Amino acid sequence: MDDIPRVIDLIERLAATVNGLPVDRIKTGETLAGLICDPAGAVLVSGAGFVAGRLGDTFISRDLVAYEMGWFAEDRSGLPLLRAFEAWAQSRGAAMIAMSCNGGAAQRILERSGYEVMEIKMVKRA
Repeated sequence: MDDIPRVIDLIERLAATVNGLPVDRIKTGETLAGLICDPAGAVLVSGAGFVAGRLGDTFISRDLVAYEMGWFAEDRSGLPLLRAFEAWAQSRGAAMIAMSCNGGAAQRILERSGYEVMEIKMVKRA
C-alpha cells in the first residue's frame, strides 16, 4: 500500500508513452488498493517499475486467465517483473497470461519469453 503513490507516478509515465486516457490519480489508487487486497489481484513493484493484473475468465471458457492491466519499468526490471507476474499467475491456476504492449522492447521481451500475438486491440476515441 505504501508504494501506491509511486506506482501512480509510473502509471502516469506509462500513459504518456501510449497516448492513453488521462490518469485519475484517485481512481488509479483505488484500483491499485483493490488489486492488492483481492486474492485474484496482483501489484508487483520494483525500484522503478511495476506490473499489475488480475485473474478472470473469458467469454468462452471457465479457465482462468491472468490479465495484465499495466506493466512498465524504467530500471531494466521489466523481465523480472514479467517472470514474477507469470509465477503469481501460475500459482493461482491461470491457464493463460495476457500481456499488452505497444511494440518496441516490451514486445521483444514478450516474444522471447514465448508470447505470441493472438488479438490486436483497436481503440477509437469517443
